[in-house]
Amino acid sequence: MTGIVTPETSSKMSKRIKGIKIDAPENLNSGDKKWRDSQYLDTWVNAIQRWLSMKGIRLESKEALDFIGFKLQGSALTTYNHHLIKEKNKASFFSFMLVLREFLIPSTSKDLLWKEWEAASPHKDGRHMGIKTFANWLEELQIKLIDKDGNQSMSEEVKRRKFLNHLPDYMETTLVPQILDSWTFNDLVKKVESYEAARKHGRISTTPKPARQPATQPAPNPSRNHCRDRKTDNKKTSFNPGRNHTAKTTTIRDPDWEVVNKTLTLQDKMKLIRDRKCLWCSAPGHTFKECKKRISKVPMRTAVQVLSL
Repeated sequence: MTGIVTPETSSKMSKRIKGIKIDAPENLNSGDKKWRDSQYLDTWVNAIQRWLSMKGIRLESKEALDFIGFKLQGSALTTYNHHLIKEKNKASFFSFMLVLREFLIPSTSKDLLWKEWEAASPHKDGRHMGIKTFANWLEELQIKLIDKDGNQSMSEEVKRRKFLNHLPDYMETTLVPQILDSWTFNDLVKKVESYEAARKHGRISTTPKPARQPATQPAPNPSRNHCRDRKTDNKKTSFNPGRNHTAKTTTIRDPDWEVVNKTLTLQDKMKLIRDRKCLWCSAPGHTFKECKKRISKVPMRTAVQVLSL
Protein backbone atom coordinates (compact mmCIF):
# COMPACT_ATOMS: atom_id res chain seq x y z
CA MET A 1 0.00 0.00 0.00
CA THR A 2 1.41 3.40 -0.93
CA GLY A 3 0.61 6.81 0.49
CA ILE A 4 -0.67 7.81 3.89
CA VAL A 5 -4.16 9.09 4.56
CA THR A 6 -4.02 11.77 7.25
CA PRO A 7 -7.11 12.64 9.28
CA GLU A 8 -9.13 15.49 7.86
CA THR A 9 -9.32 18.70 9.86
CA SER A 10 -12.05 21.30 10.05
CA SER A 11 -12.08 24.89 11.22
CA LYS A 12 -14.60 24.00 13.86
CA MET A 13 -12.39 21.30 15.36
CA SER A 14 -9.29 23.51 15.13
CA LYS A 15 -10.99 26.21 17.19
CA ARG A 16 -11.92 23.67 19.83
CA ILE A 17 -8.40 22.27 20.04
CA LYS A 18 -6.90 25.75 20.33
CA GLY A 19 -9.21 26.51 23.24
CA ILE A 20 -8.10 23.50 25.28
CA LYS A 21 -7.42 24.32 28.92
CA ILE A 22 -7.05 20.71 30.08
CA ASP A 23 -4.29 18.58 28.63
CA ALA A 24 -5.49 15.92 26.21
CA PRO A 25 -4.64 12.27 26.91
CA GLU A 26 -1.18 11.08 25.86
CA ASN A 27 -0.39 9.86 22.37
CA LEU A 28 -0.54 6.14 21.70
CA ASN A 29 2.72 4.77 20.33
CA SER A 30 2.15 1.12 19.47
CA GLY A 31 5.90 0.45 19.79
CA ASP A 32 5.65 0.86 23.58
CA LYS A 33 4.84 -2.42 25.37
CA LYS A 34 2.57 -0.72 27.91
CA TRP A 35 -0.15 -0.47 25.24
CA ARG A 36 -0.33 -4.27 25.14
CA ASP A 37 -1.88 -4.20 28.59
CA SER A 38 -5.67 -4.29 28.29
CA GLN A 39 -6.27 -2.32 31.49
CA TYR A 40 -3.88 0.46 30.43
CA LEU A 41 -5.50 0.66 26.99
CA ASP A 42 -9.03 0.75 28.46
CA THR A 43 -8.01 3.56 30.81
CA TRP A 44 -6.68 5.55 27.86
CA VAL A 45 -9.88 4.98 25.83
CA ASN A 46 -12.02 6.12 28.77
CA ALA A 47 -9.85 9.23 29.14
CA ILE A 48 -10.26 10.00 25.42
CA GLN A 49 -14.03 9.65 25.68
CA ARG A 50 -14.24 11.93 28.74
CA TRP A 51 -11.99 14.53 27.13
CA LEU A 52 -14.08 14.62 23.94
CA SER A 53 -17.29 14.91 25.96
CA MET A 54 -15.84 17.84 27.94
CA LYS A 55 -15.05 19.58 24.69
CA GLY A 56 -18.58 19.08 23.41
CA ILE A 57 -17.53 16.63 20.67
CA ARG A 58 -20.01 13.80 20.19
CA LEU A 59 -18.38 10.36 20.08
CA GLU A 60 -20.53 9.43 17.09
CA SER A 61 -19.32 12.42 15.08
CA LYS A 62 -16.57 12.49 12.45
CA GLU A 63 -14.63 14.97 14.60
CA ALA A 64 -14.12 12.31 17.27
CA LEU A 65 -12.71 9.91 14.67
CA ASP A 66 -10.46 12.67 13.27
CA PHE A 67 -9.14 13.52 16.72
CA ILE A 68 -8.07 9.92 17.34
CA GLY A 69 -5.86 10.11 14.26
CA PHE A 70 -3.83 12.92 15.89
CA LYS A 71 -3.23 10.77 19.00
CA LEU A 72 -1.72 7.74 17.22
CA GLN A 73 1.88 6.95 16.34
CA GLY A 74 3.73 4.10 14.67
CA SER A 75 1.86 1.08 13.36
CA ALA A 76 -1.28 2.19 15.24
CA LEU A 77 -1.52 5.16 12.86
CA THR A 78 -1.06 2.83 9.89
CA THR A 79 -3.91 0.68 11.22
CA TYR A 80 -6.01 3.84 11.50
CA ASN A 81 -5.32 4.79 7.87
CA HIS A 82 -6.15 1.27 6.65
CA HIS A 83 -9.43 1.42 8.57
CA LEU A 84 -10.40 4.75 6.96
CA ILE A 85 -9.71 3.38 3.46
CA LYS A 86 -11.50 0.09 4.08
CA GLU A 87 -14.62 1.42 5.80
CA LYS A 88 -14.78 4.84 4.09
CA ASN A 89 -17.99 6.55 5.22
CA LYS A 90 -18.86 3.70 7.59
CA ALA A 91 -15.81 4.32 9.80
CA SER A 92 -16.60 5.66 13.28
CA PHE A 93 -14.88 6.28 16.60
CA PHE A 94 -16.33 3.09 18.07
CA SER A 95 -15.62 0.83 15.10
CA PHE A 96 -11.98 1.94 15.06
CA MET A 97 -11.62 1.36 18.81
CA LEU A 98 -12.59 -2.26 18.24
CA VAL A 99 -10.04 -2.55 15.44
CA LEU A 100 -7.35 -0.86 17.55
CA ARG A 101 -7.99 -3.19 20.48
CA GLU A 102 -7.78 -6.30 18.31
CA PHE A 103 -4.57 -4.96 16.76
CA LEU A 104 -2.84 -4.15 20.06
CA ILE A 105 -4.25 -7.06 22.12
CA PRO A 106 -5.08 -9.90 19.72
CA SER A 107 -5.89 -12.31 22.55
CA THR A 108 -8.78 -10.11 23.71
CA SER A 109 -11.28 -11.16 21.07
CA LYS A 110 -15.04 -10.91 21.40
CA ASP A 111 -15.36 -14.65 21.94
CA LEU A 112 -12.96 -14.55 24.89
CA LEU A 113 -14.76 -11.55 26.37
CA TRP A 114 -18.10 -13.35 26.13
CA LYS A 115 -16.60 -16.43 27.79
CA GLU A 116 -15.21 -14.21 30.53
CA TRP A 117 -18.68 -12.69 31.03
CA GLU A 118 -20.32 -16.12 31.25
CA ALA A 119 -17.76 -17.33 33.82
CA ALA A 120 -17.73 -14.10 35.86
CA SER A 121 -18.30 -14.67 39.57
CA PRO A 122 -17.09 -13.18 42.88
CA HIS A 123 -14.60 -16.05 43.12
CA LYS A 124 -11.47 -15.94 40.99
CA ASP A 125 -8.57 -18.40 41.20
CA GLY A 126 -10.20 -19.96 44.26
CA ARG A 127 -10.36 -16.71 46.22
CA HIS A 128 -13.22 -14.35 47.02
CA MET A 129 -12.48 -11.04 45.31
CA GLY A 130 -15.03 -9.02 47.26
CA ILE A 131 -18.35 -7.44 46.26
CA LYS A 132 -16.88 -4.12 45.06
CA THR A 133 -14.19 -5.76 42.94
CA PHE A 134 -16.76 -8.08 41.37
CA ALA A 135 -19.04 -5.14 40.55
CA ASN A 136 -16.15 -3.22 38.95
CA TRP A 137 -15.28 -6.31 36.89
CA LEU A 138 -18.84 -6.51 35.55
CA GLU A 139 -18.78 -2.81 34.64
CA GLU A 140 -15.44 -3.29 32.84
CA LEU A 141 -16.83 -6.20 30.82
CA GLN A 142 -19.93 -4.18 30.00
CA ILE A 143 -17.73 -1.43 28.56
CA LYS A 144 -15.68 -3.89 26.50
CA LEU A 145 -18.66 -5.80 25.08
CA ILE A 146 -19.85 -3.35 22.43
CA ASP A 147 -21.16 -3.95 18.94
CA LYS A 148 -19.87 -2.49 15.68
CA ASP A 149 -22.04 0.62 16.15
CA GLY A 150 -20.53 1.37 19.54
CA ASN A 151 -23.58 0.32 21.54
CA GLN A 152 -23.20 -1.72 24.70
CA SER A 153 -24.21 -5.34 24.23
CA MET A 154 -25.05 -5.69 27.92
CA SER A 155 -27.87 -3.57 29.32
CA GLU A 156 -28.00 -2.25 32.87
CA GLU A 157 -30.70 -4.80 33.72
CA VAL A 158 -28.57 -7.72 32.47
CA LYS A 159 -25.61 -6.48 34.52
CA ARG A 160 -27.87 -6.09 37.55
CA ARG A 161 -29.19 -9.66 37.13
CA LYS A 162 -25.66 -11.04 36.81
CA PHE A 163 -24.68 -9.31 40.05
CA LEU A 164 -27.77 -10.48 41.97
CA ASN A 165 -27.48 -14.09 40.81
CA HIS A 166 -23.99 -14.35 42.34
CA LEU A 167 -24.78 -12.99 45.79
CA PRO A 168 -23.99 -15.29 48.75
CA ASP A 169 -26.75 -17.63 49.91
CA TYR A 170 -27.30 -15.80 53.19
CA MET A 171 -28.17 -12.60 51.28
CA GLU A 172 -30.80 -14.32 49.11
CA THR A 173 -33.11 -14.88 52.06
CA THR A 174 -32.40 -11.69 54.02
CA LEU A 175 -31.27 -8.89 51.70
CA VAL A 176 -32.73 -9.70 48.26
CA PRO A 177 -36.40 -9.29 49.32
CA GLN A 178 -35.57 -5.71 50.42
CA ILE A 179 -34.13 -4.69 47.02
CA LEU A 180 -36.23 -2.20 45.05
CA ASP A 181 -36.50 -2.04 41.26
CA SER A 182 -35.86 1.72 41.42
CA TRP A 183 -32.32 1.21 42.77
CA THR A 184 -29.48 1.88 40.35
CA PHE A 185 -26.59 -0.54 39.99
CA ASN A 186 -24.41 1.69 42.20
CA ASP A 187 -27.15 1.86 44.86
CA LEU A 188 -27.36 -1.91 44.80
CA VAL A 189 -23.60 -2.37 45.17
CA LYS A 190 -23.45 0.08 48.10
CA LYS A 191 -26.28 -1.73 49.88
CA VAL A 192 -24.62 -5.12 49.42
CA GLU A 193 -21.26 -3.70 50.57
CA SER A 194 -22.77 -2.27 53.75
CA TYR A 195 -24.58 -5.54 54.40
CA GLU A 196 -21.36 -7.52 53.96
CA ALA A 197 -19.47 -5.13 56.26
CA ALA A 198 -22.16 -5.46 58.94
CA ARG A 199 -21.86 -9.24 58.75
CA LYS A 200 -18.08 -9.11 59.17
CA HIS A 201 -18.46 -6.98 62.30
CA GLY A 202 -21.01 -9.38 63.78
CA ARG A 203 -24.02 -7.06 63.47
CA ILE A 204 -25.82 -9.60 61.26
CA SER A 205 -26.02 -13.23 62.23
CA THR A 206 -26.05 -15.69 59.37
CA THR A 207 -25.37 -18.82 61.44
CA PRO A 208 -28.34 -21.18 61.16
CA LYS A 209 -30.03 -22.26 64.36
CA PRO A 210 -29.01 -25.74 65.54
CA ALA A 211 -31.43 -28.43 64.49
CA ARG A 212 -33.73 -29.72 67.17
CA GLN A 213 -32.59 -33.09 68.45
CA PRO A 214 -35.22 -35.85 68.30
CA ALA A 215 -36.49 -37.14 71.63
CA THR A 216 -34.68 -40.25 72.77
CA GLN A 217 -36.70 -43.36 73.54
CA PRO A 218 -36.32 -44.66 77.12
CA ALA A 219 -34.46 -47.91 77.55
CA PRO A 220 -36.73 -50.98 77.99
CA ASN A 221 -37.35 -51.99 81.59
CA PRO A 222 -36.86 -55.75 82.08
CA SER A 223 -39.17 -55.77 85.11
CA ARG A 224 -42.05 -54.17 83.25
CA ASN A 225 -45.16 -56.25 82.56
CA HIS A 226 -45.44 -55.97 78.76
CA CYS A 227 -48.52 -58.22 78.60
CA ARG A 228 -50.45 -55.77 80.77
CA ASP A 229 -49.28 -52.85 78.60
CA ARG A 230 -50.52 -54.54 75.43
CA LYS A 231 -53.94 -55.09 76.98
CA THR A 232 -54.13 -51.46 78.04
CA ASP A 233 -53.14 -50.25 74.55
CA ASN A 234 -55.91 -52.33 72.95
CA LYS A 235 -58.62 -50.65 75.03
CA LYS A 236 -60.55 -47.86 73.39
CA THR A 237 -59.82 -44.52 74.96
CA SER A 238 -62.81 -42.40 75.84
CA PHE A 239 -63.19 -38.97 74.22
CA ASN A 240 -62.21 -36.14 76.53
CA PRO A 241 -63.50 -32.71 75.41
CA GLY A 242 -60.73 -31.01 77.33
CA ARG A 243 -57.96 -32.70 75.39
CA ASN A 244 -56.64 -31.56 72.05
CA HIS A 245 -57.40 -34.30 69.54
CA THR A 246 -56.00 -32.46 66.48
CA ALA A 247 -54.82 -35.05 64.00
CA LYS A 248 -51.28 -34.91 62.77
CA THR A 249 -51.04 -33.85 59.13
CA THR A 250 -48.30 -34.67 56.70
CA THR A 251 -47.05 -32.09 54.22
CA ILE A 252 -47.67 -33.06 50.60
CA ARG A 253 -45.46 -31.30 48.04
CA ASP A 254 -47.27 -29.76 45.09
CA PRO A 255 -45.50 -30.88 41.88
CA ASP A 256 -46.53 -27.64 40.15
CA TRP A 257 -44.84 -25.62 42.88
CA GLU A 258 -41.69 -27.69 42.40
CA VAL A 259 -41.74 -26.67 38.71
CA VAL A 260 -42.02 -22.99 39.71
CA ASN A 261 -39.01 -23.30 42.04
CA LYS A 262 -36.92 -24.97 39.33
CA THR A 263 -37.91 -22.47 36.60
CA LEU A 264 -37.82 -19.13 38.42
CA THR A 265 -35.17 -17.61 40.64
CA LEU A 266 -36.05 -15.95 43.92
CA GLN A 267 -35.71 -12.54 42.29
CA ASP A 268 -38.07 -13.51 39.42
CA LYS A 269 -40.72 -14.73 41.88
CA MET A 270 -40.44 -11.56 43.99
CA LYS A 271 -40.87 -9.38 40.89
CA LEU A 272 -43.99 -11.28 39.76
CA ILE A 273 -45.46 -11.04 43.25
CA ARG A 274 -44.79 -7.30 43.42
CA ASP A 275 -46.43 -6.87 39.99
CA ARG A 276 -49.43 -8.95 41.21
CA LYS A 277 -48.92 -11.54 38.51
CA CYS A 278 -49.40 -15.30 38.52
CA LEU A 279 -46.26 -17.36 39.12
CA TRP A 280 -47.46 -19.99 36.62
CA CYS A 281 -48.68 -18.06 33.55
CA SER A 282 -47.34 -14.54 34.44
CA ALA A 283 -50.78 -13.04 33.77
CA PRO A 284 -52.20 -10.43 36.19
CA GLY A 285 -55.44 -10.72 38.11
CA HIS A 286 -55.06 -14.06 39.87
CA THR A 287 -52.66 -16.10 42.00
CA PHE A 288 -50.81 -19.37 41.53
CA LYS A 289 -53.51 -21.40 43.30
CA GLU A 290 -56.29 -19.80 41.23
CA CYS A 291 -54.53 -20.17 37.86
CA LYS A 292 -56.92 -21.92 35.44
CA LYS A 293 -54.10 -22.71 33.03
CA ARG A 294 -52.22 -24.56 35.76
CA ILE A 295 -55.35 -26.47 36.75
CA SER A 296 -55.92 -27.31 33.06
CA LYS A 297 -52.36 -28.70 32.89
CA VAL A 298 -51.09 -25.97 30.55
CA PRO A 299 -47.25 -25.99 30.73
CA MET A 300 -45.61 -23.23 32.71
CA ARG A 301 -43.78 -20.40 30.95
CA THR A 302 -40.00 -20.63 30.93
CA ALA A 303 -37.82 -18.09 32.77
CA VAL A 304 -36.95 -16.37 29.46
CA GLN A 305 -40.64 -16.08 28.51
CA VAL A 306 -41.50 -14.68 31.94
CA LEU A 307 -38.78 -11.98 31.78
CA SER A 308 -39.78 -11.00 28.24
CA LEU A 309 -43.31 -10.04 29.34
